[in-house]
Amino acid sequence: MTKPSDRLLGLIEFRPDDAWQHVVIAAPEKCRTCQGKNCLRVCPSAVFQWDNIPDHPVLVYYKQCVECGACRLACPAGAVKFAHPRGGYGVVYHHG
Repeated sequence: MTKPSDRLLGLIEFRPDDAWQHVVIAAPEKCRTCQGKNCLRVCPSAVFQWDNIPDHPVLVYYKQCVECGACRLACPAGAVKFAHPRGGYGVVYHHG
């Protein structure tokens, strides 16, 4: 039996833009001193990853992004820069 949600998932497509990263950490030095690292907790698709070693950077896997924008709101230092992907890339919703 097919669930209604399975049918709807077929209406969502994702096309990553290999030439432009739409989520970046613009100020990595601010991340090194960030106590909470909120970006790690609020991102629903685990775009941000860190190995818990104090001097290591937070890594950004932007191709996993679902474009919710929570990361830029959660960063108290304003170090995360987010922009919606350029036309034709990113999450594409089909109606049907």
